[in-house]
Amino acid sequence: MTKMLSYPSLSIDDIIHNQQTITHHNQGIDTIRLTAVYKSVVNLLHKEGLTPSTPKKNSPVSRTVQTLLKEFSNDTTTRYKRDQFPPVVEVVKLSKEKGLSNYMIIIRNTPLLFDLAKHHKTPKDKYCLIVFAGLHQPTKSINSDVMKFISRVTKRKAFKLQSLDIAIDTTDHRSNTESRKDAFRDNLMPFSKHGVICNGSSYYINKIGHRSMSKIIYYDKYLKQTKTHKQGGLNNNLRAWKRLEITLSFDVTKPKSKNFTQYIESYDFINDLEDIDQVARLAEVKGFERCYLLYQLNSLIDNRFLNNHESQEQFNSVDALERFKISDFRRYILPI
Repeated sequence: MTKMLSYPSLSIDDIIHNQQTITHHNQGIDTIRLTAVYKSVVNLLHKEGLTPSTPKKNSPVSRTVQTLLKEFSNDTTTRYKRDQFPPVVEVVKLSKEKGLSNYMIIIRNTPLLFDLAKHHKTPKDKYCLIVFAGLHQPTKSINSDVMKFISRVTKRKAFKLQSLDIAIDTTDHRSNTESRKDAFRDNLMPFSKHGVICNGSSYYINKIGHRSMSKIIYYDKYLKQTKTHKQGGLNNNLRAWKRLEITLSFDVTKPKSKNFTQYIESYDFINDLEDIDQVARLAEVKGFERCYLLYQLNSLIDNRFLNNHESQEQFNSVDALERFKISDFRRYILPI
């Protein structure tokens, strides 16, 4: 028998967020990572009237920054003299709101960027990684002005797409425990042939052998929001909220490496989405829609989708998504 996890208790007033008031059961882009010349990024921010700064310890973005720094500190690469080039993380506040999506994260001095510099025979600190995270968080408000800024950044041809996190929210009453890990691994074959790691209420597949899929995570989203992020206001009908998250990674040293817009308009993206659909089927993630993903992509390609009352109030609201669904105008359509 699968062991059920104990969840934090909620009061009768904790009904702000439920399956009807958030964009639940949707697929969407949660994180975009781009490589760029650092000076070009600084010049762009100057034109926008923005300034990078060191993240504050208690800011909403600090946990993500610490995770990134931990990831880089675990790197075993020694040929780059890490003491001389320690990782540097800066953040740029894009709006007055506090959620992670309202920040731009800039990372410098990592092995990935050193390899890119070596490939182009340039100084080791020439490049940086730009991170936009929290773009598919149904219980957090996303600002439409932030989406307009991200659109301007992702359209730049010189800013190459390094990776993309695609997330799908679902309802699954089973608990993600060690006892269910083997069954999960068997279901996810052949993507899980190198093994599954169970950490807390999350399953990780960190080695896939796919042309672009580099990581698969299936985790308890409700627990993460309530226990890790200490978020209240989640209704009981979200207790079985699980999330499938897949990272697509790309070799930015290739001569024909694409920027964000070039990638999503290519057959590579369509093929990757089809493989993500296969992973979702194997993970028994059912009943999700692509509406939010299409809404994101159309908004990033054409900002006119953001010039309406619903989107300006909150980009990721149910009302904004419903307005998009009934709109006759589409700049971008997925042929799958």
